[in-house]
Amino acid sequence: MLSVALQYGNAFGQGMQAAALKAADFFGNDDILYLMEDMATGEIRLSILWEWLHKGAVLTEADAETGVKAGDVFSEDLYKKLLNQEYDKLLKANNKDVFDASKTTTLPIAREIATVYVLSEVKAPWFIDLLNINLNNMNLAEAKRRIHLYMDTLTKAGKRITENLDFVESE
Repeated sequence: MLSVALQYGNAFGQGMQAAALKAADFFGNDDILYLMEDMATGEIRLSILWEWLHKGAVLTEADAETGVKAGDVFSEDLYKKLLNQEYDKLLKANNKDVFDASKTTTLPIAREIATVYVLSEVKAPWFIDLLNINLNNMNLAEAKRRIHLYMDTLTKAGKRITENLDFVESE
């Protein structure tokens, strides 16, 4: 779930509106096909994670890799653990699955967007807003500034930033 959301954010940052993706656990397995994914996929996956975290979802299955037991509550610590595991898989992926050049540009930005989206107390109405304000931006520090500007504007003024920030004067 998280892997494909990160991969889509990464692909969008590279200018792709849709991308052929598969979960990182299946990289190198030619029996598992790539699926065409678009913004809605990333939106749904991050929205579900936000809901699980902020509404205290109880997990129904154990997972040896994460140490989760059936009955555990989905927590911020578990989200961060999953994020680190999936991100590490993406960094280790070959160029066919994750473009090497993106691993230091758009992939870290996709990770920051996913983290802020899922961990924020206020649920951002649209994942695409956070992607759009970083389109053509390859600088993580600038992405963090834009993401936090968006979330601050949303929480304090109740407004979304939808303008291209490359053409709007900074405050």
